[in-house]
Amino acid sequence: MKMDDSKKTRAPGKRYFVVAMILFLLGFFLLLFPFAKTFYYDTVLYYWMQRGVEETGELPLPPEVPQPEEEYPDKLVPQPAKIRIPKLDLFLDIGYGVEEEDLKKGPGIYPQSGYPDIGNVSIAGHRNAYGSPFWHLDKMAAGDRILFYYNDKIYEYRVEQVFETHSRDWSVIDPTEKPALTLTTCHPLNPVGGAYNRLIVRSYLVNVTLIRD
Repeated sequence: MKMDDSKKTRAPGKRYFVVAMILFLLGFFLLLFPFAKTFYYDTVLYYWMQRGVEETGELPLPPEVPQPEEEYPDKLVPQPAKIRIPKLDLFLDIGYGVEEEDLKKGPGIYPQSGYPDIGNVSIAGHRNAYGSPFWHLDKMAAGDRILFYYNDKIYEYRVEQVFETHSRDWSVIDPTEKPALTLTTCHPLNPVGGAYNRLIVRSYLVNVTLIRD
């Protein structure tokens, strides 16, 4: 039994017609989109704003779009870091850990430290041993700058407090309400009877700069 030749020729033509219609409609909608957008801003949005003025006497603001907040770890992640204290002409590598073996190499970050964008970064260093990196830390005063280099960022802090506390006062490295940098060292340099207290320099974050290659 032979198939009708006319049916074989008409079938492909229908498919081409459907495809052509789809492309035409897509083009038509794309052509109308700018006009529809203009109509919305000129008519619908204008009406909404005018209605708000009539009801409240003030120009209403569009609803706020919530911006996603960047998430940070609770604790500082060990990686290379530096600290710069312009007043003392110091620019030091900072390690991780505050045990005696750690501090022999230089100042070290307390493991309890928070992430710098949100927490209290606490750093310990010697004043009269192993290079005495914090020898002149007692000269710091309110308003002095401290720069902390970490994770391709420069964190700028301003000193708010310089004070002395007991050697077993661990509250100074506790989390703070706002991002902070806390430096700790022994005090005084030559204690009577060999009993040291602790000198604290507490500063707060004022700026963050991204280090670009």
